[in-house]
Amino acid sequence: MKATKILNLIAWTVLATTAGYLLPQIVVNQGGSIPISPLNIIITLPLIGIILLLMAIPIFKYRKALLTKAKDLNAVRPLPLNPFYAVRILLLAKSISISGSIFSGWHIGVVWLQLSSPIIPSSIVQNAMALLGSIVMTICAVLVERVCRVIDDGPGSATDAAPATGEPA
Repeated sequence: MKATKILNLIAWTVLATTAGYLLPQIVVNQGGSIPISPLNIIITLPLIGIILLLMAIPIFKYRKALLTKAKDLNAVRPLPLNPFYAVRILLLAKSISISGSIFSGWHIGVVWLQLSSPIIPSSIVQNAMALLGSIVMTICAVLVERVCRVIDDGPGSATDAAPATGEPA
């Protein structure tokens, strides 16, 4: 599986920003009100990122132990991590990063709409807090996804065992 590219996250954010600006504007033009992020969204979004970080602590520890082992050849190799757990955390981080960028884009659009209106409502604080929460969620997910990368074993690893002629092994 390939790592989530920052450009993909930016693309999702731009699409969601467009929707977050245009859809509430259509609703307002029809006589409705601008959507306000409820308190549960403000609390839940950063909490998802923090829980993901807590779930990735075994991966952080294993990676740190491997780096210690690489520096000190006399150190004991750490016990292997459950690969199914690592893959689940990786998939969860990937999906949370994409959904976090979508939430961020939506809230950017709504806050932008509120800032561009002639009267700035007091609900902008709630939408700005939700924006910060979705940014925290996205950053936590990208961080965990980067930590789940496989460390290169250096020369002599399985990828170096292929013949130099370019033919498959």
